[in-house]
Amino acid sequence: MAMQLHAASPDDHRYVPEPPPPPPPFSPHPAPAQAAVKPESPHVSQGGGPRAPVATVTTPLTPSRDRARQAHNDGGGDQAQVLNGIVLVLRAGAALLSFVAMALVASCRHGDWMDFLRYQEYRYLLGVSVVAFVYSAAQALKNFRRMRRGDAHASFLDFAGDQAVAYLLVTASAAALPITIRMRSAVINVFTDAIAASIALGFLAFAALALSAMFSRQA
Repeated sequence: MAMQLHAASPDDHRYVPEPPPPPPPFSPHPAPAQAAVKPESPHVSQGGGPRAPVATVTTPLTPSRDRARQAHNDGGGDQAQVLNGIVLVLRAGAALLSFVAMALVASCRHGDWMDFLRYQEYRYLLGVSVVAFVYSAAQALKNFRRMRRGDAHASFLDFAGDQAVAYLLVTASAAALPITIRMRSAVINVFTDAIAASIALGFLAFAALALSAMFSRQA
């Protein structure tokens, strides 16, 4: 069999590019914008159920913070102890002053007009001095025991009691002052001196209890 060889022409293997696709048809309406993707909620899982809560880690206090807090608490306790010490001294001083005033008035029994029982103002001064002595001594003892227990807080009754007894002292001393001034303008003797000293001590005891009431309120 005879075979015929066909020589290929170089134009037969030349690459012919494909024609570009036709442009899309013109539309007067713009293409719709792509919907925004909503971020996932931290409390909702992908399946729709509630997501498990995330455990929060609490940073423990450092030793420096602990020492600062302890120093702050100790400073407040020390201040309360100092105030209680001042209140104790004031109440003990009021008790001592009231006792001396009571003793001076009670010693004025010299007969005739030099007898304190003849004057209502001096009897009132003696009675208030007794009350102030008993109250101040009892409160000073109570305050001392409270300080030994480490309890630095005073009650409202202590504050009210100091005010009430201080009011009695100032009224008793003020009531006995005018008649004593009239007596000393006429005569000065042991009777008028003792009464004048007891009145002065009554005013000092009043000042001590007034300050005690102020400090006990702050303690």
